[in-house]
Amino acid sequence: MFSLFALSLAVATANPAQAATQTVEHAAGPVTADYRGQIQVRHKEVGMAGPGGRPSTLRCAWTASLSVDRQAQHGSGLMASRSFSTEPVASGSRAGSCQTGKRAIAREVAALAERHEQHLAAAMEADRPVLLAEIDRMTALTN
Repeated sequence: MFSLFALSLAVATANPAQAATQTVEHAAGPVTADYRGQIQVRHKEVGMAGPGGRPSTLRCAWTASLSVDRQAQHGSGLMASRSFSTEPVASGSRAGSCQTGKRAIAREVAALAERHEQHLAAAMEADRPVLLAEIDRMTALTN
C-alpha cells in the first residue's frame, strides 16, 4: 500500500522556473518567443525493504527533466504556444525509500542549477524549427 502512495506522488518540482526570450527571424517578420523552463523530478522506488535481520534492497531511482512552456508572438499578432519536456538532464539513485530521500535528491538537483540555463538554451534551439513551422502554417492560413 505504501508503494502505491509513493508512486502517486512521483513527480515533484525541484527548482524555480528559468525564463528566457529569443527573437527568431521569419520570412513574414520577426517572432518573439518567451520560454519558461522548470525542472521536474520523477521518483521510482525499486527493490524492497528486507525483513528483520536481512538487508534491504529498497532504492529510489530518480530522473530530472526540463519541462518547457513557450509563448511566441509574430508581429502580425499571431500567437503560438507549446509545452514540451526534454530528455533527462540528470539522474541518480539513492538507498532507501523515495519519501525519505526527496530532500537529498532535491539538493543534488539544485547543485546542478548552473547547468539548467544551458539546458533551457538547448531546448530553445531545438524548438526553433518547430516554431518556424508553426509560424509558416499560421501565416499560410491568413494569406
